[in-house]
Amino acid sequence: MKKMTKQIVALGLTGLMAVSGLAGCGKAGTTDTNAPSKSGTTNETGSETGSADQGEPISLKWYMAGSGPQADVKTVEAAIDQYLLDTYEMNIDLQIIATDYANYPQKMQMVISSGEEYDICWTSSWNNNYYDNVNKNAFIPLDDLLKENAPELLGSMETSVWDAVKVKGSIYGVPSQQIFPKQNYVVIVKEYADKYGLDVSKVTKLSDLEDFFLQVKKDNPDIYPFAASSNGLLSKHTLAVGLEPIIGLGIPGVFKLGDESLTVYNQFETEEAAQFYDMMHRWVEEGLVRKDAVTVSDNAVPDMKAGKHIAAINATFKPGVEAIESANFGNKEVVFATLSEPYLATDNLVSSLNAISQTSEHPEVAMKFLNLVNTDATLYNLLCFGVEGTHYTVNADGTVTSDDSKGYNPNIDWMLGNQFNALLREGQAPDIWEKTKALNGSAVESKALGFSFDSTPVTNEIASVSAAYDQYGKILETGGADPAQVLPEFREKLKASGADKIIAEMQKQVDEWKSSK
Repeated sequence: MKKMTKQIVALGLTGLMAVSGLAGCGKAGTTDTNAPSKSGTTNETGSETGSADQGEPISLKWYMAGSGPQADVKTVEAAIDQYLLDTYEMNIDLQIIATDYANYPQKMQMVISSGEEYDICWTSSWNNNYYDNVNKNAFIPLDDLLKENAPELLGSMETSVWDAVKVKGSIYGVPSQQIFPKQNYVVIVKEYADKYGLDVSKVTKLSDLEDFFLQVKKDNPDIYPFAASSNGLLSKHTLAVGLEPIIGLGIPGVFKLGDESLTVYNQFETEEAAQFYDMMHRWVEEGLVRKDAVTVSDNAVPDMKAGKHIAAINATFKPGVEAIESANFGNKEVVFATLSEPYLATDNLVSSLNAISQTSEHPEVAMKFLNLVNTDATLYNLLCFGVEGTHYTVNADGTVTSDDSKGYNPNIDWMLGNQFNALLREGQAPDIWEKTKALNGSAVESKALGFSFDSTPVTNEIASVSAAYDQYGKILETGGADPAQVLPEFREKLKASGADKIIAEMQKQVDEWKSSK
């Protein structure tokens, strides 16, 4: 195993809990009784912790994606504010602003282009593009801030992990500690698999399910068996079709799995993408997918819960996914077929980060806050689950059950910080995090692991091809357009927008990176 995966496996829970000798170890929504009080406190080493501020609280505005605004978010914000004041003497006013996945990129580009003052935002390779935002000067470099204000966070991940998220030699986002490799899979409601005799062990590619879906549709005309939405459907299936995105699937530039030459291709000109578009359009015509799937947001989860779909694909198979997908399908029992091997690429390590805005008036406070989010389990679980007894209950086995009707269950633990500090959800096994680390260490590694593309020379072209993808790519991958007519037009639009220049720049940088190793 190469150094990076060994180091990822070595990430432990104990070291992540120490924050200047302190850790919030109580249940989510509670304060550790051993935590320091507000006045004259010191940690175990005798050094002073925090800095009291009895004036007006400092506002911290955090933008994030998910299922959209949580109805009772104000209660959670108030609990977090009080916990930070009581435990660390941090006097802040946290403002969580959540937008659904589909609208989040547009929302953030409006926020960024307007110069709005905010502090933190979630970013990734596949939504609110990290590289694009860095090259727009939207985020501040974090190297010095991490050393000065978040040494515990900096030390919780190995240098190789931080190096993977660098752009032009600097860190611009804090990676979420979670499952790192991707393994594409399809999930199916077990009731239907059993009824129609589907043997998931024989499903190796998505198209293997077509006959099964047709049977389901014939007997259930009101069901669209396969869930499709505007949330990057092809990006959840890239490994399954043998492609590795370089800076996100909406931007031209992929490697082909197993290609040691690291030749860069425009994925939208590949046969793999064309076949996927053809299949999705056929499924729309056969009634297996909604005709208007491109208008559906939230990964189609509301329709899955309502029983309108009985199968879906996702990018990352991981320990504990059974409980997550069961909840997505209205707590029905589900079965799985994996469509690829676990695979670790640079793109995986930038699949979820939190960055600090250039417009933040308090970047040091934002960095200290992110330090605690990633190292204090109590704070992290407040963000993930809300307040115990109000938004969730603790079961006899120590797992938690959330209640959507109580107004707070964002279900985005993987987005917020260090998921290895998360309470276990009902149905998750006690050893889920140990299994996750083991999977992190067993993945096949990309030949380009560690390569980071500097998109500065093609900033304008990336903006143009992104617009073309929004116009054509999403409707093609959800089956709403006939590829025979629309795909050539899409390819011409990409070429006119500068796709060839982007591919050439990527190849140049890849070749330089290879020669420097």
